[in-house]
Amino acid sequence: MTGLQRIHDPQGRSLPNAVDLGPATGLGPAVDLAAMRDEVEALSGSGAPLAVAEGRRVLPLRSPGGDPHRTDPAGPGLEAFAPTPWCERLPALGAFLAALPAPLRAVRLIALAPGAVFKGLRSVKNGPPWGLCRLHLPIVSGARTKVVFPDGSHRWTAGGLWFSAAWRQHALVNDHATDLVHLVVDLHHTSGVTELFPEELRPRLRPPAALERRREIPLRPADLARHACRFALPESFANWEQPGHFLPHRLLRGVVAAQLVPRRDTLLLVMDGRPFCALEHIGHGEFRMRGWSDERTLQVTLDAGRPTGVVVRAREGANTYVTSLPAVPPD
Repeated sequence: MTGLQRIHDPQGRSLPNAVDLGPATGLGPAVDLAAMRDEVEALSGSGAPLAVAEGRRVLPLRSPGGDPHRTDPAGPGLEAFAPTPWCERLPALGAFLAALPAPLRAVRLIALAPGAVFKGLRSVKNGPPWGLCRLHLPIVSGARTKVVFPDGSHRWTAGGLWFSAAWRQHALVNDHATDLVHLVVDLHHTSGVTELFPEELRPRLRPPAALERRREIPLRPADLARHACRFALPESFANWEQPGHFLPHRLLRGVVAAQLVPRRDTLLLVMDGRPFCALEHIGHGEFRMRGWSDERTLQVTLDAGRPTGVVVRAREGANTYVTSLPAVPPD
């Protein structure tokens, strides 16, 4: 059985490519730019692995499990996002990150050499319609550096906090004579993030146009065990980059054996015998994937304390796709 609500702005078309969030506007958290520059310079001079790749250097400050080598935005997984060892050496940057009103995902420093172009940038679903958001804080930025979208470019001055429509194709260009250094912050979308935006944009960033993160509601081990089950799941559920409407359309294609298995304080989603991700309970037997937003969830239905089904949901702004699957208790 599937259910469908009408689509409203599924690709975030009502949102601009970039929005100035402060600190000059007074909307964003305070930025100690001088201290941040000193920290970055000291880190670069102490042997941090900012190896150049085609004029680009990346240093992860937060990543899954705090892995100091993961520079990608990442997605659902077994481990939560955590600070890398490099983050401990950047207290001013750390204070700025702690002041942001949302749980953080991947955070990294990106540096571009003079004349370098970082093109082909696109992080699928990294926007409020899918419960995510990307912010840029230029730390070192010259007058000739810019962010280029297909329909226009933006010059972001150092010390300003910017929202970026990261799900659209764009590029970073450094035509200045010195390095460009940006702090790139991926975080979950919350009502607090909405309040960082100019007032006229806030209605576009609230439900139902945007997806706000719900708080986690931990379950006791005995309650987790009651939600353990086996069921057949479309393999496309694991491809979080696909549009949500693909899920019910592929209900009978690429189906794999899936299980929800208790592990310590959570459930694991196991697909085709391999652990795919940990789950976080958000109420009423509904679980989102760790490291991801409420865009894609599994809800276990119980009858007399035994699992009888799993409701799969994929959300895109105001649009919700629902698929109900039969389930049985574990062996």
